[in-house]
Amino acid sequence: MEYNDFILTVNSSSIIILLGMAAVLLAATRFRGESGYAAAIIVLPNVPVYIYNMSRMLEWHNLTLFMFPISYSVNTLLMPLLWLFAKKNFDLNFRLKPIHLLHLLPGLLCLGLSLAIPTEERIASIQHEMTGDDTWIGDINTFIIFVQMVAYFTVIFRFLHRKKRAIRDTASDAEWVQKEWIPVFEYLFAGLFVIVMVCYAIWPRTDAWLIQILNVIAMFYLVYNSIAHPVMPIKKNAEDIPEPTETYEPEISATPAMDDRQMNEVCERASRYLEESKAYLRPDISLAIFAKEINIPQRTLSRSINGCLGCNFFEFINRMRVEEAKRLLLQLDVKDYNIDSIYTDCGFRSRSTFFLVFKKVTGKSPVAWLRER
Repeated sequence: MEYNDFILTVNSSSIIILLGMAAVLLAATRFRGESGYAAAIIVLPNVPVYIYNMSRMLEWHNLTLFMFPISYSVNTLLMPLLWLFAKKNFDLNFRLKPIHLLHLLPGLLCLGLSLAIPTEERIASIQHEMTGDDTWIGDINTFIIFVQMVAYFTVIFRFLHRKKRAIRDTASDAEWVQKEWIPVFEYLFAGLFVIVMVCYAIWPRTDAWLIQILNVIAMFYLVYNSIAHPVMPIKKNAEDIPEPTETYEPEISATPAMDDRQMNEVCERASRYLEESKAYLRPDISLAIFAKEINIPQRTLSRSINGCLGCNFFEFINRMRVEEAKRLLLQLDVKDYNIDSIYTDCGFRSRSTFFLVFKKVTGKSPVAWLRER
C-alpha cells in the first residue's frame, strides 16, 4: 500500500468509525446528560478535517476547496468543547452564556483568514500540502491549537482538581463513581496531544494519519464510559440530615498531627455509628453529611480513614455496601435471583453503579460472585 493510499484509508475509516460512535452514543443515552457535548467532541472538530484530507487524496477538487476553510477552523473547537464537557459534568450551576462565544474567536479567525485567500492561492496551498509541507495558514492554525492545548488543559486540570476535592466532601460516593472516568479521559487526551505534537515536530506529515488513529482510541474511551456510566447530576445542596439514633461523644477537634491511637478511635466511632444506624445504606451519604452526623470535623475524619484503613471515605462506605449486597445475594434463590432487587437496598442509585462498585471491591460481578458460592 502506497503512502497516499494509507492516508486515504485511515481518514475514510476514521470518518465512518467516529460517525458510527456518535450515533451509538446518542441512541444509547437518548440525548440525556452531557451526551450532546460528547457527540460534538467526536464529530465537529474531527470529521470535517478528515473529509478534507480524504478529498485531497481522491483529488475531489470542488469538495477540497469547500472544506479548506472549514477544516482550518473547526479543529480549534476541540479544546473549548473539552472544557465545556468538564464544566457541564462537574458544575451544576453552569449555563451557556453569550460570553462563552468568545471560545469561538480562534475558529472565526482561522475561518476568516482561510476565506480571505484567493481561489488560485488556495489551490496552490492544497497542492503544496500534498508534498508534506505546511503552508502559512497551516502554521497559524497549528500555533493556535498549541496555545489552546496549553491554556485549556491547564484550566481544565485545575478546575477538575478543585472540583474533585469539593465533590468528595459534598457529594455522595455514587455520584463520584459515575464521573471519576472524566478526569481520566481528559488526562488521556492531554497525553495523546503531547504525542501528536512531538511527532508533528519531527515529521509534519503525521498530522494526516497519526492524529486520526489516536483520536479514534480516545473517542472509544469516551463513548464506552458515557454509556457505561450514566450521568447522575451532583446536587447543589445536601439533603436534610436525619437525627442520630444515639448521642455520641463531643466533637473531636482537628489537630495538625494525629497519632495512630487517635485515628483508630475516630475510625471505630465512625464504624460503630455506620453499623448501628445503617447510614451507609443511604444513597445521599457523603463525607460532609456523615462528619456532621457524628460530630467530627471532615478533615479529621478523612485523615483518620485514610491513615488507619488505607482507603478514602467512598471506599470505606462501598466496602460496607458490598458486604450488605453479599448478604442479600445469598438470601435469594440462586436459580431465580434478581440483581435489580438488590442495588437499591444497598444504597446505590443505579444498577450500573452497583455493578461498578461491586466489581471494584471484589474483582467479580455480582452474578459471577454468586455463582461461586
